[in-house]
Amino acid sequence: MFIQLQNHKAHVFAKADIDKNKKTIFFIPGAGMDHRVISMMHLDSILKEYNILGIDLPGHGYTTGPILKDVESHSLFCIELIKKLQIEQIIFIGHSWGGLIALHLSTRHNNEMTICMNTGYPFVVGDMLLDYAKGNLDQAVEFLTKYGVYKLPEVDIKSKGFGVKGSGFYGRSKGQIKSPYGTKVVETDPDREIKLYPLKRLFNQTQKEISSIDLRSCTNFRMGDKDIEKLSNVKYIFSEKDKLARYSENNPLLKGLKIDKDIHILKETGHFPYFENPIQLQIVLKKILSNN
Repeated sequence: MFIQLQNHKAHVFAKADIDKNKKTIFFIPGAGMDHRVISMMHLDSILKEYNILGIDLPGHGYTTGPILKDVESHSLFCIELIKKLQIEQIIFIGHSWGGLIALHLSTRHNNEMTICMNTGYPFVVGDMLLDYAKGNLDQAVEFLTKYGVYKLPEVDIKSKGFGVKGSGFYGRSKGQIKSPYGTKVVETDPDREIKLYPLKRLFNQTQKEISSIDLRSCTNFRMGDKDIEKLSNVKYIFSEKDKLARYSENNPLLKGLKIDKDIHILKETGHFPYFENPIQLQIVLKKILSNN
């Protein structure tokens, strides 16, 4: 659905028609990504209890309007959108950079719970990745998947087509990968490239520098002491093998929180659990939601 805001035409993906009597999961994707992340998450089992919305932030997916360059502005965008949707009993879920937006949003708008997935704090992005993201999106995505993906999901490749997530029209010949975005020669491991396609395609946006803008806002974002004190009923999901947003006992947002109650660590999984191990993520999310 599309919602007209003051300066943006916002796109919202809903798994089903919105029922105002249900609680609403308001999902905020990570840097450079959009509502398509929802399609990789196993959420159908909770549809009877929750509205499930995937948000396209400005410059992402189908949302049009001015690009926003910091976490705080994205938070204000979400507040305007929530008011237009007229939803209450909201659970903010954010992945990676989206988790920073969810945190800030929770200090500005009433909500029942906030869940941050693979979100470090402070979330400092290295200069190399920032340079890649600005000048070469393909290199940036390769960096993110090289260090972010720990274990590729098992995919049975039976033909020359990718055969993944409805992408059978994507072909390969030896080390050459053909797609609507051009032809790419992969010398080392074309099968790995094929298996990563369902994840990599999420970074393909109309605004080619959007990942760079998002990642820089990660580095720049800090919460003041008063905002940190406002945080309430926040749960964190980290991944054991995540090299991009590691769990750290020194994270000031985790002070006083308990493992398995407030902090959950996914086993043998990297930065993109909805891609690597959606079943384990589903189990943990249902556990968190059921204890709310």
